[in-house]
Amino acid sequence: MADTKETGAFDRRRPTPPAEDALQLAVVADLHLGWAGAGRETGFHREFLHDLTTIPGVDLLVLNGGVNGRGLATYPLVQSELLEKLPCPNYYLAGAAEARTPETLQRYFELSGRPLDAVVFLRGIRMVFLGVAAHGREIPIEAARVDRLARALAEDKATTIIFHPLPLSDTVCHSGDYLGRVPGEQPFNTRVPDSEPIKQILDRNPDVKLWVSAHTRAKHSSVDRFGQGATRPAGDRLHVSVCNLGHRNPSPEGRFIFVEKERLLVRTRNFLRREWVEELSFEIPGSTTLTAPN
Repeated sequence: MADTKETGAFDRRRPTPPAEDALQLAVVADLHLGWAGAGRETGFHREFLHDLTTIPGVDLLVLNGGVNGRGLATYPLVQSELLEKLPCPNYYLAGAAEARTPETLQRYFELSGRPLDAVVFLRGIRMVFLGVAAHGREIPIEAARVDRLARALAEDKATTIIFHPLPLSDTVCHSGDYLGRVPGEQPFNTRVPDSEPIKQILDRNPDVKLWVSAHTRAKHSSVDRFGQGATRPAGDRLHVSVCNLGHRNPSPEGRFIFVEKERLLVRTRNFLRREWVEELSFEIPGSTTLTAPN
């Protein structure tokens, strides 16, 4: 894998900054607090927390899975060092680390107050949250849950963003079939296997503009040996990976999604330098169902 810089996915020109009345969503993932030992903070979560306080107008922070470290013993760290210190509303989504055992998944439900899956509307924008119910690297989404996703998308016409800790197969960096195509190149697959039924549902629902994932440990500027980067267009939809903030070779970056009336804008934020990485901005033009702020 080579680290190269991607250019904009839909508009090769550098996008203009977001409008003041845009809906602003922040996304980080794979903090794995305490994975190196209970009571030990890792990665860039302190820098992230500090920088987040300097960014005004965040409507919702999505913790896109992998927040906990090794098990039940590290959940107190998640609560005291992260959840109790967040300066904005948040949605904590279950990832593979949260689903390590039935006990850790149950503790996730208690601590987050969230169901495994949910649909949330915010200013006319539909956000679909799909949690992970099993531990592993290549994790399927059960057929019954896929059916519920299809029904949810058919209920209303609304610009839609889907958050799931794993990417769909053959979309973003490290979502390909390494085990089948290049055994030994990478020791595991990190994706939703058999993703075609889900892709077909998304293709039937053009209102779905983003599939936001994590889990693969890829940097936002990475391109894997299959030519897949951390962002990848599929028609009018963009697949976006969020790199790991705190687990094994962490990156100090997260993603921000700005929804305006005539576009969606994905920006990359470096929490260590406290600046936007403008060459990693991606724009999806087109009308949205965004409503005015209250």
